[in-house]
Amino acid sequence: MSDSIGKTFVNTVVSAIFGNWISTVKTEIEIAKIEFGYKAKELGKGVGMLVAASVFSFFLVLLLLTSAVAGLAEGMPVWAAALIVAGGILVIVLILGLWGAHKIKRNKDIKPERAINNIKNSMPF
Repeated sequence: MSDSIGKTFVNTVVSAIFGNWISTVKTEIEIAKIEFGYKAKELGKGVGMLVAASVFSFFLVLLLLTSAVAGLAEGMPVWAAALIVAGGILVIVLILGLWGAHKIKRNKDIKPERAINNIKNSMPF
């Protein structure tokens, strides 16, 4: 009889220890999924901004070529206006490019560090 009480006691203790740990692991896995989703979303935004910067860069080159042709063909007023517009597009390209690169650099490591560390720290053994 005391043998079954001892087994029950050991089973209860082991179940309590590993039950909490398994619950913690499950919670951290859910947190890791959320963290991964957030980082993937931010990476997507960064890539989108770099694509937008590339598109504006293409238009910038076209506009600069147009301004060069207009400057040679017509004189100061036409190409000066085109260069001012090209300068505005250049500012947009720089802002989008730097912002997108920053987002990608900040979120390139998509490993959920916090969740992994919490699982490691919660291990009962």
